[in-house]
Amino acid sequence: MIIRPARRLHPWSARVAAVLSTLALGLALAGCTGGQDEPQPVGDPDPGHRLAQALQPVLSAVPAGAAVTQHESVAPIWDSCDGIRSTFGWDSVTVDTLFDGGGSPAQVVAHVDARMRDLGWMADGAPSAGQWQWHKVMPGGAVAQAQLVGGPGSSPDGWMLQASAPPATHPVHGC
Repeated sequence: MIIRPARRLHPWSARVAAVLSTLALGLALAGCTGGQDEPQPVGDPDPGHRLAQALQPVLSAVPAGAAVTQHESVAPIWDSCDGIRSTFGWDSVTVDTLFDGGGSPAQVVAHVDARMRDLGWMADGAPSAGQWQWHKVMPGGAVAQAQLVGGPGSSPDGWMLQASAPPATHPVHGC
């Protein structure tokens, strides 16, 4: 039996092996998290901004005399709540406003409810834990949702009135 001495590797061989291993691991992880495989946006979630325009009147339901601290319109964003390829889609079209005051809680709720009904929204039953809800069929047949949340003792103080409608195409799934 012939015993040969162990072949000595060049000092840089271990470094090359480490770099190649790290590169392979990085490529494997990129494949697991989506990397370049993330689906691209599909379609127009709000053609002609019709959904956003149909939601805008909700912002007028704030009682006179209330101090508005924020008005916001949020366009749909191509998103996934869990990063899985099959759940990507468009978020809802949303408008919201934050306000303080406007009368007693009963006056604020009565005003907002009357205005929402004038705008064609239907109440969704009795309020629950300081939250009042409405719905309305939007152009194209989608059902929009609106809610009033807050009042004295809420955290943070004040009121939030928000309305949202699902996108016209490819809604996000799995959220």
